[in-house]
Amino acid sequence: MEFYDVVGRRRTVREFSPAPVEEDKIARALEAGLKAPSNAHLKTWQFILLSDKEKRREAVKEHLRARDIKDKTEIEGFLSAFENETLKTVYRRTLPVQLTMMLEAPEVLVVGYKMKPLGRVKSLFELNPLASVWMCIENIMLALAAEGLFGCTYTPYDAAGLKTYLGMPEGLEIAAVIPFGYPRGGPEARGEEALGGRMHIDRW
Repeated sequence: MEFYDVVGRRRTVREFSPAPVEEDKIARALEAGLKAPSNAHLKTWQFILLSDKEKRREAVKEHLRARDIKDKTEIEGFLSAFENETLKTVYRRTLPVQLTMMLEAPEVLVVGYKMKPLGRVKSLFELNPLASVWMCIENIMLALAAEGLFGCTYTPYDAAGLKTYLGMPEGLEIAAVIPFGYPRGGPEARGEEALGGRMHIDRW
């Protein structure tokens, strides 16, 4: 598939078909991730696939503490801290399926990377490991789209329990937990954004 077709095809999907994902497609997507640029060429990235459904349930429910928030009052209470209406609309759609999407996806990928603890970070330069792991993640998401696969990048609020449960070495952090698979009913259409309002030449 042509590069710009893949970029246009890439979507965030939270509802999945039960169809299994072929191992060769997973391998190709992760290999595409490894081709991303990295700060100082370190590439400290590590991948864990949560394929066993029972172990995954324990991992995401008990240790990641992901949960579905379906009570409308609780959702609106959570949203009261936000002013942006677009953000509120997104959360109203996504909060009820945060756990469900991880339990129902054929595969869940945990992406780890090495970085100084945030409390010791004193400059944007020191966030380079975080920036580069997200380039790796986007390569993976684009490669999945090229394979007809889609997912959702879930950034944990607190991943300490999950890291311990998975036996991750000291110093590794979790950048994202990504449920993925074939979409149920196909990915949603996406509106086009105009470049003009974001493009500036020489100055604002």
